[in-house]
Amino acid sequence: PNNYNILNLKITDMNIKKIIMKKLLFSLILFGIITTVIAQTEFSDVSKLNQLPNALPNTKPLTWTEDCAERNNRFVTEFLDKKIETGVQYRNKYWNRKFDSRENYENSVAKNRERFRFIIGARDNRIPYESPELCETLETSALLAETQSHKIYAIRWSVFDRLNGEGLLLEPKTKSKHKSVAKTIIHIPNAGVAPEQIIGLLTNETKTNDTGFDTNIEDYRVIIPAIVSRNFEKRRQSTLTNREYIYRAAFQLGRHIIGYEVQEILALVDWLKKTEDAVVRVEGYGEGGLIAFYAAAADTRIDEAVVAGYFNKRDRLCDEPIDRNVFGLLEQFGDAEIATLIAPRKLIIVNKNAPELRLKSEKGGAPGILVKPENKIVKAEIERAKELVAKLVDNKIAGSDWIVFEPDEVIKPAGLLLREIASGLSAEKPETNYPSKQIKQRDNRIIQGMDNHTQSLLERSVLTRQEFWKNLNTASLQEYEKSIEWYREYFAKNIIGRFDDPFVEPNPRTRLYKEETTHTIYEVELDVFDGVIAYGLLLVPKNLEKGAKYPAVVCQHGLEGRPPVTLRGGKSSYNGMSTALCERGYVTFAPQNLYVLGDKFRFNQRQLNSLGKTLFSIITPQHQQIINWLGTLEFVDCNKIGFYGLSYGGKTAMRVPPLVKGYCLSICSGDFNYWNLKNASTLHNFSYIWTGEYEIFEFDLANTFDYSDMAKLIAPRPFMVERGHLDNVGRNEYVGFEFGKVRYIYDHNLKMPERTEIHWFDGGHSINGEKTYPFLDRFLKKEN
Repeated sequence: PNNYNILNLKITDMNIKKIIMKKLLFSLILFGIITTVIAQTEFSDVSKLNQLPNALPNTKPLTWTEDCAERNNRFVTEFLDKKIETGVQYRNKYWNRKFDSRENYENSVAKNRERFRFIIGARDNRIPYESPELCETLETSALLAETQSHKIYAIRWSVFDRLNGEGLLLEPKTKSKHKSVAKTIIHIPNAGVAPEQIIGLLTNETKTNDTGFDTNIEDYRVIIPAIVSRNFEKRRQSTLTNREYIYRAAFQLGRHIIGYEVQEILALVDWLKKTEDAVVRVEGYGEGGLIAFYAAAADTRIDEAVVAGYFNKRDRLCDEPIDRNVFGLLEQFGDAEIATLIAPRKLIIVNKNAPELRLKSEKGGAPGILVKPENKIVKAEIERAKELVAKLVDNKIAGSDWIVFEPDEVIKPAGLLLREIASGLSAEKPETNYPSKQIKQRDNRIIQGMDNHTQSLLERSVLTRQEFWKNLNTASLQEYEKSIEWYREYFAKNIIGRFDDPFVEPNPRTRLYKEETTHTIYEVELDVFDGVIAYGLLLVPKNLEKGAKYPAVVCQHGLEGRPPVTLRGGKSSYNGMSTALCERGYVTFAPQNLYVLGDKFRFNQRQLNSLGKTLFSIITPQHQQIINWLGTLEFVDCNKIGFYGLSYGGKTAMRVPPLVKGYCLSICSGDFNYWNLKNASTLHNFSYIWTGEYEIFEFDLANTFDYSDMAKLIAPRPFMVERGHLDNVGRNEYVGFEFGKVRYIYDHNLKMPERTEIHWFDGGHSINGEKTYPFLDRFLKKEN
């Protein structure tokens, strides 16, 4: 019984046995401790010294151990979820409905309708035309088929100078009941469903879950427009859906694929309403339901709307496909509010067989999901719409059934019946030899037409911005600083987006991160809003003179970065900027910005966009609180705090210093560009159209600001650009083109040529420092 086999050694001495057992136990405990430390270090560089005591005086200890970027993202996501959830309570402040007459009601919501049209991008003047054209070639006739009641034609109609709508026209053979065809149904299919599928011209198609063609429509004229599908196409570096491809560039120009398709419908209404007694009904399923709903809300000439498979409580807009990303929609509009733009006209809601969809982001496009809403949620949103305009019913301006929910019933009057069908075919198969290859060609023409229109807007955007900036007064520095405030406010409110939440006390928490020979590094966390924090690394030079005030530089990381990348030994492209500047005599601070964690931060952008906000709506107040707190440190000169950022940090350098009180200069490295061209061009390889940064697009920016205009918001404070010849983020000719306008402002208008500079260096996407560090010295170290 005293014999033990341990590690293949036969032990008979009890003392030796106990010693070995104790050593094994100690080794296991030590192994566990080392493994835990390694795991924590790999999880987060920032937390590797989390057991050290609080290091900065007058601050509370920082005790959490999670990754700083994950923590920042989690707080912001929760903050935005609450904003979206409670946002409906604040929409009424944008509305001033009058209920004493139909005319007064429509006048009272005119501004809301105008705002709605603006954010969906339905803002261009359409081209007048006499009637749609028949689409035929030498090989194919425009007359595609005939039924007992209708002739079916392929048609197109003018929308803009470079965009035509296309689809099918079902013209009744008999017009005996009317002098002219007065009743028209515009039926809009779901994305990916061709008009031909609806009426059964494609006999080999499978189930579509869309609408069927009812031949008992007598003298109704029916138009079925083709809309853009969500089919995936390989487009240079990325594979995008057709709808996202159009959305990306259009968004930058203040337009939208939704707006383009609404305009296609309204161009038909322009033609139809030339007949005085014309009655127009729009109806649609899925994406077609969205377009029908929005078109009826945008134009009071539409007499009736049927919305199938779309109407919902819209608070999860951020989850839906990005081609539905309407900037600022939830600020003023849910589906209930949009329905009140249709009142007192007839609106029928159908929820049966709402389409479901899941898109993944693995190929460069944005993820998105569509889920059929529960009937009780749809009913609740309808009831909310009724409550908003109850007085219309009370005053008998609208009937009690102006908005109707019919989840399972056949909709009347008879037309294109919104019902599920087994095959997508009509009860009566039209005789036809329809060439299905034409469908792909038509879809490509529509996509190309939309892109052509967007690119024409991009070409003219230089002149559009010039008109926007016509009220900037450069007669004197005083006049400049006075007139620039309107533009700075517009930028803050309408481009970046601003929360009105009050700042809370910063309540600083700190922890020693690392001791170096020349400086000490601290982790710092501050409260910003209720539920929003700011985090970063503070580098303080050693041997500070007592009572002396030192300049500070905020050193900002780029995409997918964390503060340690800016330290010596961090990512090579930063060349240890935070450390180098600290050794040069600056207090430096490296904040954690939001643009990290892939789809997580891009989801934040989707949340923010739905509220009319952007990532910089959070980043800007975070920086303001950082500056506020740095200014309270006894060794920091609050009047000499500069900003220096690389890549996405350079993007921050263009957007945050114009709005943060306390930044006295800004340096943009690895990002300065002819920005709108880079974002919206479908001609250039360096465009963001082809990359996975689906969050990068900024609504209506091209009509208001480019980078030279953002530099005007920084002026007359010093501003510098650092540009490597080999940096693929842009091209020298476009960077120079845009910086030339900056030089004009500082040299000619402000007579301050020494306050702006560009350093061209023979390198890539990195901090160089050769000219930027002396630039900082010139304005932050010398008495000015």
